[in-house]
Amino acid sequence: MNLWNEGIESLKGIHCKAEYKEQIVSSNKGNPFIEALPNRLGLEQFFDTLNSLPEYESSHLELDVEDRLELVQQIKPSFWVPLPNHYDKYRGLYNMIKIGYQSRNPITSIYNRQFAIGWDKIFESGLDENGANIAGNIQTAQSVAEIGISGIGKSKVYERILKRLFPQVIHHSEYREKKLLMTQVVWLNIECPSGKSIGALCKNFYDKVDELLGSNFYHKYGEKAGNTDTLAKRMVKVAAQINLGVLVIDEIQNVHKAHSGGDERMINFITEIVNTIGVPVIIIGTFKALYLFKKSLANSRRGIPDCYSENIMALLTEESWEWNELIKSLWDQQYTTNFTPLTDDLKHAMYYHSLGIPDIAVKLFMHVQAKAIINGGDEKITKDLIGEVASKTLRLLHDKFNKIRNGTLEINELDDIEPDWVSFNEYLKEAAHRVTVHGELAENHARSIQQRDKETVLKELVKFALNLVSNPELAEYLANSVYGASDGMADKQWMFAQLAQMALETKGMYTSTNEKQEATSLPKQRKSKKTKPLLEENDIRYIVKHGLKKGLSTEEALEEANLIRECDELLRFCN
Repeated sequence: MNLWNEGIESLKGIHCKAEYKEQIVSSNKGNPFIEALPNRLGLEQFFDTLNSLPEYESSHLELDVEDRLELVQQIKPSFWVPLPNHYDKYRGLYNMIKIGYQSRNPITSIYNRQFAIGWDKIFESGLDENGANIAGNIQTAQSVAEIGISGIGKSKVYERILKRLFPQVIHHSEYREKKLLMTQVVWLNIECPSGKSIGALCKNFYDKVDELLGSNFYHKYGEKAGNTDTLAKRMVKVAAQINLGVLVIDEIQNVHKAHSGGDERMINFITEIVNTIGVPVIIIGTFKALYLFKKSLANSRRGIPDCYSENIMALLTEESWEWNELIKSLWDQQYTTNFTPLTDDLKHAMYYHSLGIPDIAVKLFMHVQAKAIINGGDEKITKDLIGEVASKTLRLLHDKFNKIRNGTLEINELDDIEPDWVSFNEYLKEAAHRVTVHGELAENHARSIQQRDKETVLKELVKFALNLVSNPELAEYLANSVYGASDGMADKQWMFAQLAQMALETKGMYTSTNEKQEATSLPKQRKSKKTKPLLEENDIRYIVKHGLKKGLSTEEALEEANLIRECDELLRFCN
């Protein structure tokens, strides 16, 4: 779908002539850079535009084996399903670009004053206490970091949104009957060279600009001798000169700490690009990149902008809407002579062997389908076939995937899958900016926070229990039992209510004369040991865990079993 008139397809994106549109927000009016941007898409139009499926006709099933195998190979480059969180990213990106241009209006005097002063001087001078550069301009740019596992689709989402929904280069010639000979590069995506420095990143930037515009910045700036600071100043100058709307820095974890001069230098560099010249930046990387953010952002000499945020993405859960939507859409792309309906067993097998990583799931499905076609016969896709193909095509991932399933992955193996929880949670605790955690990682993070506070929660439960029973050991036993029922994941109010109910039942079991004697025979709960759950159907631990498997929260599972009681109600019975 071509959203721009007279657009010319380049190697990277679309070149088009500027067409100016009316703006609703007053801060956007009278700014040709903003008015030339395409109109925002609604949710339905967004899905229609980005949804991509291979061309499929029933006649394809009558083709010979080799032709159908060729069609199977087209699934990977052609298949892409937009998800609800993708629209959130689009909305955020659209706002970032517009807001970033608000302080860079080419028809204002302050815009031209900055070029007269020189962007290298502006970059070197930084900001004053009011957040203004030496030209007196306060930039409006925002930045965001996308951190997650490899193959989850971090880069692909932004690539598709930018290429399909935004022109890459807009050529201005006249605005409001006045000449405006300017080139506006709406977006630029660069990748960090492996194990290299900020200087190498800057050279990559020059190369990408030259490839896009036919300029010679790499020859002019990149090949010249100079240290990292010099290269960075030149990069800032070029970014301002091409009126860059947003810079996407991918594979940020590739920047080597030693070559970069430490994490603080890297973060300061990115922060200065955002703050001094007003170019929004999107940073994309795996969990290996967290070293860049843990201390550097908190200690940045300019501080963290209020607009800075992070999206941290991990494995999709098997019960998630995203995984189910992905696998259903993918499953329709069958070129076998007989269509195999998607069953729960097949869906589970695909998740088990791919761990819900979209890139791996698509590749696995292609290999499974190809194997079924080559095998001949009824060409059915089965659970056993999925396992057989996965054992061969995904063999390099077997050890790591098994460790993830068993919970035995070592800290030094976590970089691309999930972060070290101790340092990660401390990072989140200290972060002054907004951090959003998605997927299975969100549940694991919540659990780790609960576990970190286990001692505090248990003390509160024991103190509460001592108001209901007279024996300290019995109070400790009840507190540990309630906490262990949900592994500490339940709401505190629920735990107090459940403890009160257990105390009420305990009072019925023991008389006032023998309570102490009988209670002392109960096994004393030690902090180093966990209470073994009794996996009977009426045991609350069984109910909670069984509910989690069904996708229910702790509270929902207990409500379904009619075990929820109001705390005040139970206390009245106890008294």
